[in-house]
Amino acid sequence: MRSLRSIGISEEKFQPWLRREILQALKWGAGLLLGGLALAGGLTAVSPSFAGTWTTFNYQLSSVALDQHPVALVRTFAARLRESEYGWAPLGLGAPFNITEARQRLKSDFPEVASVVDGVPQVPRALSLKRANPARYEQRLAEYVARHQRIESVRFTSLYDRDDLFSPPNANVKLGLFATKVFGLLDALLYTLSTIVGGGLPGVLLFGTVLSLSAPALWRSRRPARIWLKLLAWPTLASALIWGAIFFMAVASAMLGGFTPNTSAVTLLATLPLLFTLAKAPLHLAETLVTPAKKWDGIDRRKPRPPEAPPGMTTPPIGGA
Repeated sequence: MRSLRSIGISEEKFQPWLRREILQALKWGAGLLLGGLALAGGLTAVSPSFAGTWTTFNYQLSSVALDQHPVALVRTFAARLRESEYGWAPLGLGAPFNITEARQRLKSDFPEVASVVDGVPQVPRALSLKRANPARYEQRLAEYVARHQRIESVRFTSLYDRDDLFSPPNANVKLGLFATKVFGLLDALLYTLSTIVGGGLPGVLLFGTVLSLSAPALWRSRRPARIWLKLLAWPTLASALIWGAIFFMAVASAMLGGFTPNTSAVTLLATLPLLFTLAKAPLHLAETLVTPAKKWDGIDRRKPRPPEAPPGMTTPPIGGA
């Protein structure tokens, strides 16, 4: 087996290579389609309970394709940044630097506290809670105060606690608020990934498939040449493959939806070779647009050449006779 390294996708010209790859992908796709249909039909006939599970899986896969496409994920990422307040120190592993999330967790952990006035927690049911268990009440109140002070100590107070909240902030405050969003990039990324994982097995399967298809194509390609550029291009190429998968699933649903609603999973399986070809196509096109360097002919042109003698004269060799 040939190792995966940046040796180039192919030495062929782009158009004949693309025609050959598409024909080969269609052949492999037809085989996977027949195999997938036979396997799904056999399992449905053998196990009646599999039919309901198979229908649910196809429905979830279609929902993930519609609700978690790249544009929706970008909107989720941007909304998380826009709607959250961030501090200058981490407050947890799941949502680092996120003041808004930390306040929501604090309110969920201590529902008896209504608000905080001048650093003092306001507990409407304080008397009844004290009578029920005074030690427990004081302990929870101390824990709440400690966590609340920790949250408030890492806030950018001058930016968020303004005197006039009804007028728009000036340019300096806007610039400062924008700078605080740098601390939230990791939080927004983790939140976006959690929405993918929250979609269940279909979401993980869809995104894992496109990442797995685009990774070997990028690694073998000579363009981009730098590893860090390959890492930056990886999610972009995977996002393009998701759009391709969505397109093929939509076409299959429109053509075969009248016969069976379970088209998404088999379509994704059958289009794997074509998606892999789509991942390699722009990379191979970029390779063909770059003029390859000429091979060295063995002549060292860095050394000085001997002077050419005029006609009828001889020139002694360099260094003497």
